[in-house]
Amino acid sequence: MARRSGASNEQMEYLRVQGGQTVRASVLNKSIITVTRLTRDTPNHGFVDQHLPEDAFMMAYQLSDYQGDLWVDGKNVSAPAFHAGNFTFYDYNRSWQANMKSAFDCVNFYIPRAALTALEEDLGTRRIETLNIRPGGDVDDQAVRGLVGALLPSFTRPDQASRLFMDHVGLALCTHLAVTYGEAGQPRPPHPGGLSPWQLKRATEIMDAKLDGDVQVADVAHACGLSPSYFSRAFKLSTGMPPYKWILRRRIDKAKHLLRATALTLGEIALDCGFSDQSHFTRVFASSVGASPGQWRKAVRA
Repeated sequence: MARRSGASNEQMEYLRVQGGQTVRASVLNKSIITVTRLTRDTPNHGFVDQHLPEDAFMMAYQLSDYQGDLWVDGKNVSAPAFHAGNFTFYDYNRSWQANMKSAFDCVNFYIPRAALTALEEDLGTRRIETLNIRPGGDVDDQAVRGLVGALLPSFTRPDQASRLFMDHVGLALCTHLAVTYGEAGQPRPPHPGGLSPWQLKRATEIMDAKLDGDVQVADVAHACGLSPSYFSRAFKLSTGMPPYKWILRRRIDKAKHLLRATALTLGEIALDCGFSDQSHFTRVFASSVGASPGQWRKAVRA
């Protein structure tokens, strides 16, 4: 099939599934991973359309057991069942065709090769030609399972998923795939002391000014003179948590101060602390503190 200029499989129209929910993650500010949840409650979806040849990959993670037929490069691949919690990997440079027989609920990742090659500096590896995953393989991977689990709430409330969090997940996924299945080297370890004092001060100042998380890891890393993946590891070494968790902790600390020292309403505090709305603030605060903001305010003032 001839490649259409500028065409891509990113939106996965060839799967012919309507109403997919999509979120995006940046990888080192050089490439975008698209993550789409696709669901069908009834069986016999049938054959999907032919995908475009492209320098990219698709990872299909099953949220429920799924059955279907698969052909790769014109040959039938034995794949009687795909189990919930496992993933299957596809290379868009190869020709594959699927007959989707059962109902399904899956999270599909569109991963451009650029997302993997962007890691070359920190992984110290040559260009990753492909990932060594058997076509049609039903792969059980605990790290992937954990990352997908962290992403799932973002589909129902994408406005509450910060860019820092999405970048963190995208970077972690690509690094794991490159090291585990692409024969890349382990990332070089950060300095035992983590960030220098000036780097930590600069990073926290930038993030403190963006408590809604609307800042990319690459931007903060650049201000510290570091690569994004090295910065993320060094920041965690310095603070004990990744950047997106630091911002969440800072939001809660600021909210506590405002609840204790001001007469601002919960809605006003929510917006001032970078939450999308009062319900988001209440849910996150209660999960972190063990009491709702209103209950906590009454208790400390009493």
